Amino acid sequence: MTTHRPDEDPFLSFWLRVREFAVPPSMIETATARRRTGDWAGACAAAGVDVDFTPRALARTYGRELAARVRADLRHLAPDLLRWHLPRIAPRGLLRPGLTIALARYDSEPRPGTARAPAAVHLVARTPPAWADAGQRISLGLWDGTGPGTVRLHPHPYPSRRFRLDLHRHLWDARHTADLRVRAGGASGGDPEILGQLPPGRRCAVGRWAAEAALLLDAEGRTSGPVTVRLGGRHRLLLHATAE
Repeated sequence: MTTHRPDEDPFLSFWLRVREFAVPPSMIETATARRRTGDWAGACAAAGVDVDFTPRALARTYGRELAARVRADLRHLAPDLLRWHLPRIAPRGLLRPGLTIALARYDSEPRPGTARAPAAVHLVARTPPAWADAGQRISLGLWDGTGPGTVRLHPHPYPSRRFRLDLHRHLWDARHTADLRVRAGGASGGDPEILGQLPPGRRCAVGRWAAEAALLLDAEGRTSGPVTVRLGGRHRLLLHATAE
């Protein structure tokens, strides 16, 4: 029987225990050691991450500049950190199945003498479908908006609009891990009026909402507009963000 200290948050402690088993110290140590030596492929293998594309072929398909940007991100990818932060489901704490999550977006330009290039290429992480989740493996792929490509059996091959790690590099990119405390709201308070609208017992980084909304709007090419904040499974809060 699981026990909790009187001052312990049961929700938080549950997910911490889940991740202790899903991302064990041995995985973290091995993946980190390999990444630091420049072996990003070995780091991915240690963290149970499969790569569904060939980096050497990127230049032929998307051009040298875009290929160099993808390779730079792969060198700084912390696959154990990515596994730690990917969405999970109760009660067993397994990876949320069938997701395609954008990690990075690369705007591309048409190449001379070729057909028009796609507007953007996304580096994505995919979780296995529910029927294939026994191994809890993650795959890395590229999505350029032209179709599902080589993942036709995946239930959701297109990037999710709800889960977007391209706006949260601190959750997978070793160059941005120092941003975690600020992005999680550890250094901010919040508007008392908004805090009063939160469901009882719900702790949220209200002080970060305006900045996070601005990041989302900017990614969509907007400067103002409505942004929906999801507060658990049954609560939503609509914010109206404006440019300052």
